[in-house]
Amino acid sequence: MELTKMSADNNTPTMVTVYIDDLPYQVSSDDNLLAGVLSQKLNLPYFCWHPSMGSVGACRQCAVTQYQDENDQRGRLVMACTTPVTDGMRISLKDSQSEVFREQVISAMMTNHPHDCPVCAEGGECHLQDMTVMTGHSTREYKGDKRTFVNQHLGEFVGHEMNRCITCYRCVRFYKDYAGGTDFGVYGTSNKVCFGRQEEGQLESVFSGNLIEVCPTGVFTNKLFSAHYTRKWDLQSAPSICAFCSVGCNTSVGERYGSVRRVMNRYNYDLNGYFLCDKGRFGIGFVNGLIRLRKAKGISQQSPEKLTRLEVSKALVHYKGKNFIGVGSARASFEANYYLQQLVGKSHFSLGYSHNEMVFAELHQQFLIHHKAPSIAEIEQSDFVLIIDEDITQTAPRIALAVRQALRNASIEKADKLGVPSWQDSAVRTIGGSALSPLFLLQSKATKLDDVAEAVLMQNTQDSIELLHLFSTLIQNNHELAKVSDDNVALLNKLLTAKKPLIISGWSHQSPALFNASIEFMTVLSRAKKNLRSLLLPPEANSVGQLALMDESSLSIEQVIYKLTDNDSDIDGIILLENELEVMNQSQLNCLKETDKTIICLDHSDNQITALADIVFPAAPITESDGHFVNYQGQIQAFYQVHPCVLPVQENWRWLTLIAKAMYPKHALSQEVHSLTELHQLFHQHDDNWPITKSTAYQANAIKPIAREPHRASGRTAKMANISVHEAKVSQSEGDYRFSMEGSDLNHATEMPFTWSPGWNSNQSIHQYQQKVAGHLTHQADALFFDFSQIKAVIERRAPLSEHQQCFHPQIPWHRSGWQSGLNPEFALLHKVNKIFMSSTEIAKRQLVENHWVSVDLTAASTGEKRQYIAQLLLDENLLGDLIYGDIDQLPNQIYSKVAVSIASAHQVEKYQNQCQHLQQKATQDKALILEKLKAQDAYIPIRLVSGGLDNA
Repeated sequence: MELTKMSADNNTPTMVTVYIDDLPYQVSSDDNLLAGVLSQKLNLPYFCWHPSMGSVGACRQCAVTQYQDENDQRGRLVMACTTPVTDGMRISLKDSQSEVFREQVISAMMTNHPHDCPVCAEGGECHLQDMTVMTGHSTREYKGDKRTFVNQHLGEFVGHEMNRCITCYRCVRFYKDYAGGTDFGVYGTSNKVCFGRQEEGQLESVFSGNLIEVCPTGVFTNKLFSAHYTRKWDLQSAPSICAFCSVGCNTSVGERYGSVRRVMNRYNYDLNGYFLCDKGRFGIGFVNGLIRLRKAKGISQQSPEKLTRLEVSKALVHYKGKNFIGVGSARASFEANYYLQQLVGKSHFSLGYSHNEMVFAELHQQFLIHHKAPSIAEIEQSDFVLIIDEDITQTAPRIALAVRQALRNASIEKADKLGVPSWQDSAVRTIGGSALSPLFLLQSKATKLDDVAEAVLMQNTQDSIELLHLFSTLIQNNHELAKVSDDNVALLNKLLTAKKPLIISGWSHQSPALFNASIEFMTVLSRAKKNLRSLLLPPEANSVGQLALMDESSLSIEQVIYKLTDNDSDIDGIILLENELEVMNQSQLNCLKETDKTIICLDHSDNQITALADIVFPAAPITESDGHFVNYQGQIQAFYQVHPCVLPVQENWRWLTLIAKAMYPKHALSQEVHSLTELHQLFHQHDDNWPITKSTAYQANAIKPIAREPHRASGRTAKMANISVHEAKVSQSEGDYRFSMEGSDLNHATEMPFTWSPGWNSNQSIHQYQQKVAGHLTHQADALFFDFSQIKAVIERRAPLSEHQQCFHPQIPWHRSGWQSGLNPEFALLHKVNKIFMSSTEIAKRQLVENHWVSVDLTAASTGEKRQYIAQLLLDENLLGDLIYGDIDQLPNQIYSKVAVSIASAHQVEKYQNQCQHLQQKATQDKALILEKLKAQDAYIPIRLVSGGLDNA
């Protein structure tokens, strides 16, 4: 496990001199004037402009006075966002002409604004408030009746308050133009302009939550945050990493009174930029869930209120010297997985993958040894994209958003030839028209990128494998493609002529043969085209971290079950690290139930394994833990606890420390450690190749830790006034962040817990910490990557199971992929009914009726296990032959070798509809119970004085 450091891209743009109020500034010629001014950390109000979406000149707020030369005393008003930067240009921000104009623009906007800041969820972090103060507007001049709207219900996540709208058009530009949403728009009559849906209902885009951050006022609000609300300045926040897919988007998690309130996007130039998907933004609710584990199980306690280290040791000492299998998890931190592997031994360690997934893992590990995956910023530069049977709109939405931006490169290039810069968004879209860079989709089910694809090749898995083999052969043998009579050659021709081609595939199709064919094609093509970028998407946040731990002795789940049930085995038990073992089928689960071997489980919420376990340790979720994930590129990223755990809940590595001392006292890692920093030092002493060294800039420069709270936070006395008027002591912690408003300011933070700057209370303040607007952060640390080329690849690979023809392709939506997602009641409410899709030919062949209810009988290829579901039959004319796919609730994502579809009886339909209604009611009740519990908890704040383990008060 070697480590490489990657510095930020230092491509220097052409710099020109601009005189602002007679002072010279060096500004990038690539920027418009507004971006250039903001890059100099000067204050200039704006609304409609956004760094990622460019300029449309809709709000007229960024007016400045431009002068012809130093002798011009009059000047003329120009809009900074639509004005190119030229060498020697002279402007003024402080002259009376532009100042008065900007104040009058605000005055006009406030004519119909309700002035409801005290009750607005955006209060205290409102861009409109900031700009109003910045322009000097302070008097309400309009005394007449205000224009009013009827608000819409926009679903579970986004609230709507149209009366606050200032018609900046940011929302519709993001939702429709940038993210490709189709169910949101702008509608108007007379002087009433409304932004919303044609009819009420759930916003369909997986990026709908960005409306909350994009909107400069309080029109779109976070419903979940508003339900359990606190002001921004009272939030304690910490930098974190999204735990729901392998992209590794940077997030900022905010809490109050010991409960997580919201997740905000945390800017990272190379990854998520300014935007976050709804799964990363709203999925964190599981940490406040009803099934959180709050107490240990299987340990004798003298006091029900307190668990001691001695009591844990007494429970575990019986297993001293015993042989245990350790099962890791791709949702647990890299440190915890490594720790468990070292304790039980590599030959007794499982990544938590089935045999089929282990084949994927071995192939993926080999791929990473020879290929470096591109960042999202690099993906957006692509001029050709091929996606091989991976619905990235569901498995990695942030990458899908980047692909949409890459498709605009054809329009940008067309406009550039006419001298129109890329930031002139409206002009570029007008010039580009319908021009898109080529996107080819090779897939077995419909996706939300189909509408922008040049070609969608909807076919079964075997046909895709044969096509990729054909492409590989053509390239290897250097065939003259023009002579090959195949419609698909157009795809290969464009791929070979592209300047920055990109190929994407992943694990979700569940076919090792297709995965292998994809890698072979990428490898062959990379030899012919050195500029090829390719990436594979694993399923979870730390999947690539698991690949770094894998070797030939790693066990599959099937091997684990065999060793547990084999009478001749020397295995005495199993330790499961945050793994609910969803990959197990029913027969394997029954074997686990019947075993007499000891089951020790570490997890944060109840599941099928904690119910079986002899000993359960309540582990902290990501919001209460420190650790690292490794994203799809192999980039190691840190996450930090936003508040201390409430004992006996502990971070998983702290539980493993207790396990090590009691069960493995002679192991080199069986030492007392009190912080993650000490744990890394211990790992490094044990293993020279341990890649994470915690020598931070704060420690190196003797800078105080960063405060998790803004300096405006309400005092600690106010937090506990209902309990005691005496001020509570601040929770003490080791590390880079302090549980307090006291500490170094954000200028010293390489990973910012929140964004704020004087005069900039909203998230727009991030430009104050960027080298230039939309550029790298000023204090951004060098990214750390695993050097997979130093890893010894698995030589003797597992033979894949005999692969059956897949007859049914599961379509797993983003809100149901992953066990943690299923713990959120809001996500459960998004699923309405099961649906399956067929071609008209197949519907006729099976004598079925479109839009009718059908009974679907599926047979799993690996086990022969049969499942029956009721679903609505829908038509998809893009399907070929007997290809069938569907969105079916609680259907495992695996290969199904047989599918039988028949008309459902009235009794079956009625029973299914009653089940759906019951599930919706339960999700609604759970949502209300969670909120009730959290509000009751606010009255009794669990404040800890030390952020440590057991016996630390």
